[in-house]
Amino acid sequence: MTQQHTKVGDDLPFGSDRSRAGWLFAAIWLIYLADPLARLFDRGYSAAAIGVTLTAVAVFCAAYVGVNLIVRREAGVLSPDRLGDPRKLVLLGVLALIAAVLPATVDAEWVVLWIYVASAAGATLPMNAPPSWAMRGGLAATVAMSLESLALGVDLGSWLVLLLPCVFSFLGVMAVRGMRDLIRQLQHARAEVARLAASEERLRMARDLHDLAGHSLATITLKAELARKLLRVDPDRSEQQILDLEHVSREALADIRKAVSGYRRATLAVEAASARTALEAAGIAPDLDRSLAARSGTLNPEAESALAWCLREAVTNVVRHSGARHCRVRLIEARVDGEPSLTLEVLDDGPVEPGDCAAVAGNGLSGLRERLLAVSAEAALTAGPVQPCGFRLAATVPARLTA
Repeated sequence: MTQQHTKVGDDLPFGSDRSRAGWLFAAIWLIYLADPLARLFDRGYSAAAIGVTLTAVAVFCAAYVGVNLIVRREAGVLSPDRLGDPRKLVLLGVLALIAAVLPATVDAEWVVLWIYVASAAGATLPMNAPPSWAMRGGLAATVAMSLESLALGVDLGSWLVLLLPCVFSFLGVMAVRGMRDLIRQLQHARAEVARLAASEERLRMARDLHDLAGHSLATITLKAELARKLLRVDPDRSEQQILDLEHVSREALADIRKAVSGYRRATLAVEAASARTALEAAGIAPDLDRSLAARSGTLNPEAESALAWCLREAVTNVVRHSGARHCRVRLIEARVDGEPSLTLEVLDDGPVEPGDCAAVAGNGLSGLRERLLAVSAEAALTAGPVQPCGFRLAATVPARLTA
């Protein structure tokens, strides 16, 4: 699967609406620091101590918001197993340093800062193979909070109140990152499916137009040459050929329109009639099995359409390349590897040169194989010269598709 690579931050400049929303979303969680900040002024600290503490808290809040802004810029672009912007590590280090120093130097209740450190670790560190660095960072912040609380004499109840938010903060953030990555992968998958669908549609149109235009233009060319030759010696026959030429041209135009629209489905009866017209126009005696028309409409539509396209392409190649005098088309019911099957055979008696074989075995046969394989993996197409002269094409589909 191909993925679009976008430089992190290029699609979301600072100051955009989403960046402002990210700033507010990050800052709103800092409201829980209001209580220890209020108590800071009730415990008789000196002005210098209060100033230093407020400065440290302000730096902590700025670093926490900065981490979240970077994370939100990278969301949907950066894979969670990559680090991304290395400035996140610097900000994470600042958060951990302040969370370690402030409780030990000011008041033990500032161990609450470790909850934000754990959340930032879960949001910034890579989520690769478990245990991931994000998991390790969150656990390390939780352990640091526990050890510092124990060292500073925080009571058990307060410690438990801090422990659960500390654990759930980094686990919740990691879950959100995983969900975002899943959404990103689904978006890439949808884009890839759309691209493949467009590619398949272009391939279908190319196959249909190749088969339609090749057959129709070959017939038109032959009838135009015949009309030109008869113009002076037999005007009535020449006029009939011109009328046939007009009829074939209209049919070709209608077929091409249907192919482009995706509504056309070839049938054996129609292609057998077209094959007879094309062969007679080329001066090749047609020998068409009556079962072509009789079985038309009784087969699986997809299987019949694939066989009909094979008939059209084979007859087009006979008209263009074979130099044959006779062409036989028939349906053969037989067993292939013990399984009942139906085979369309097109056989001519023309002298096949090596160059002719190369011309026949081009895009036309490749397209026919693709059509047959789209119907069934058991379908097969064989084409090659036969002795003492001539060329044979055989398209086989399982009999269960012909019921």
